[in-house]
Amino acid sequence: MTASTPQRLRSFVTGQVELTRAVAHALKSRPFNPYPYLKPFIERASGVREPPISATPHTVVYTRGSMRLLRYAAPRRRHRTPILFVYSLINRWYILDFLPGRSLIEHLTREGYDVYAIDWGVPGQDEERLTWDDLLGGLIQTAVRWTLRVSKSRDLTLYGYCMGGTMALAYTSLYPEGVRNLVAQATPVDFSKGGLYTLWTSANHFDVDSLVDAYGNVPTPVLESGFLMAAPVQRLTRWLEVCRRIDDPEFVTTFLAMERWGADPVPFPGEVYRQYIKDCYQQNLFPQGLMEVGGERVDLRRIQCAILNVIAEHDTIALPAMSEPLPSLVSSKDCETRRYPVGHIGLSASSKGATKVWPSISAWIGARSKPMEP
Repeated sequence: MTASTPQRLRSFVTGQVELTRAVAHALKSRPFNPYPYLKPFIERASGVREPPISATPHTVVYTRGSMRLLRYAAPRRRHRTPILFVYSLINRWYILDFLPGRSLIEHLTREGYDVYAIDWGVPGQDEERLTWDDLLGGLIQTAVRWTLRVSKSRDLTLYGYCMGGTMALAYTSLYPEGVRNLVAQATPVDFSKGGLYTLWTSANHFDVDSLVDAYGNVPTPVLESGFLMAAPVQRLTRWLEVCRRIDDPEFVTTFLAMERWGADPVPFPGEVYRQYIKDCYQQNLFPQGLMEVGGERVDLRRIQCAILNVIAEHDTIALPAMSEPLPSLVSSKDCETRRYPVGHIGLSASSKGATKVWPSISAWIGARSKPMEP
């Protein structure tokens, strides 16, 4: 029998002393995410426990350093062409496999795709000197080869998300072999259109050399501070909102899962970050074909495969204006832009995903993928 609303609220109120202590500890340690401190009180008041994230069954097919290549096999495979996800280096990949019923990866496996995803892991000392050349010509290229080998396919769909989309575009420019289709989801391309993030990372305001030289890998509090300052009020108001909707188990479950993911950032590999800030945000070399990786220019005009440019209309991280120029920068004759009425994370985790976003993307990929032989 579940506790009544008054009982749960009384339980919540009786924990005020503990809450006060937790908030004091949080303020003292200055965390950028209050989740570890406030989660127990939300669980107590709602009767909802932290849900399992990344519940879709998967296997590890390859590891190298902190990186893992994960395979999510389809219950009934219908497409010969596999999908390889390249996620951003800033947060964890499992937002792609958020919750049962609200998972992009789960949706694609049920559509019959053999799905793979790169988990970048937690960068340590070995990743401090990782370069863009190591990233593209080493880790991503190896992930592509293993995906093709395990799936027994000659080509694949490369699916990049956020910075992962920027990396996927750069990779395809330099190593087009084996890339049949490319999905660029919420992908920064023109970094002069990045709003606050372009302003804050300007060479006039931000000395990236001093930061990387001092720390090696960029610490998570540094990364988190930018997102916090971009929306300082929202960090507090969403906790007020969950208190207001404490009797809505579905809302609380989603809230706890999202906050858990948000509270699990990872350091950013130092040398990759240095070049990313300088070449992309400060000089905007990427869309001009002037960014160099391994001594070779990343020229988007070399890309000829089919491309789907996915834009979130309410994105405040990769602003739509950053992604819109992509079709004019590539040589693909099959390059389509699709816009969806969601935010940056909503593309992969919102309630609208399963009905308004993922079926559309899946259909686009399916029309350009090889079917399984009878």
